[in-house]
Amino acid sequence: MNITVFGAGNLGLACCAVLSQDNDVTLYTTRPHKSRETLAYTYEEKAAASATFTVTDDMAQACNAELILCTYPAFLRQQFVADVEPFVGEGTLIGFVPGYGGVEYYCQDLIARGVIVFGLQRVPYVCRSSWDERTAGILSAKETLYVAALPKGRTAEVTALIEDLFHIPTVALKEFLAVTLVPSNPLLHTSGAYGVFKDYQPGDTYPEQLMFYEQWNDGTSRFLLAYDDELQAICRALAPLDLSEVVSLREYYESPTPEAMTRKLKSIRAFEAVKVPLSPTEDGAFLPNWNDRMFTEDYPFGVAIIKDIATMAGVQTPTIDTLLDFYRAQTGISYLNADGTSSKDAGASAMPRNFGLTDKEAFIEFYQS
Repeated sequence: MNITVFGAGNLGLACCAVLSQDNDVTLYTTRPHKSRETLAYTYEEKAAASATFTVTDDMAQACNAELILCTYPAFLRQQFVADVEPFVGEGTLIGFVPGYGGVEYYCQDLIARGVIVFGLQRVPYVCRSSWDERTAGILSAKETLYVAALPKGRTAEVTALIEDLFHIPTVALKEFLAVTLVPSNPLLHTSGAYGVFKDYQPGDTYPEQLMFYEQWNDGTSRFLLAYDDELQAICRALAPLDLSEVVSLREYYESPTPEAMTRKLKSIRAFEAVKVPLSPTEDGAFLPNWNDRMFTEDYPFGVAIIKDIATMAGVQTPTIDTLLDFYRAQTGISYLNADGTSSKDAGASAMPRNFGLTDKEAFIEFYQS
């Protein structure tokens, strides 16, 4: 299959390494490159086959593909859609890995033109890759992938394709919204960062770089589970959409209590390298880095979207409100007013209201098409 991967980060290079074993793969990147590149590829820290593929910075060439995979972070996806739109047509598959962040709203015109848009609920790999070193390393792979497509009727064929390409059992989700509402980072990251910074006052510093999950405690888990409870209430309020596949974090991490959740998150090896978003000062202290992706991505493309959907569904969300109030107080960035109307920074988010989806009925109809 002719596949183009957008993004030369950890995940994009891992996808190139896997997919190029059996397919004609092109990587789109503006970073320095030759027309053909080879990566040293490791799987679970053992050497695997090398991975050779085409590399281009020409958008038209990149879009000359049957399947396009976008591994860009959420804040780059609106521009990605605008860039590829002139070069893709009916029958092209465009996938987002992972698929949360409101990508489906950006793609409404593409879908209307016959492009098949899909998203994976979570990334297929925990990976560490480097373009500068020409390495792709997969530390672990998911046991099962979950995918949904728009139009909804194309989900079954996309599911079969993803399973064939990644060689991982893949399940067809009942609703694309089950991708949008499983934003693991906007739940974990925002809850953890709030736990660290909730009492922060301007001028406060930290003596060293803190590690994210070392700071996690039972109070943070209690906050996370309250957030998760609100998300589950939103899902129930959106019937007739079947959102049973938005699995509660209690179930996903097999941790029904705050104490069990704390133990579980602290035991996950892949989480050990995650740092609290801090920036060093000239005197060796550390300050909060409000420009870190835990804030600039997880709020506008996670928390704000969930709150907007909650407003349409008529669900009260005091925990989510606490997060948005905290972010507003620390950064001045405001997506929604207390009465639910759009605030000054609403346009910088991917809230469905920005794309004409302003009431529950129209919102549900969009996902049922």
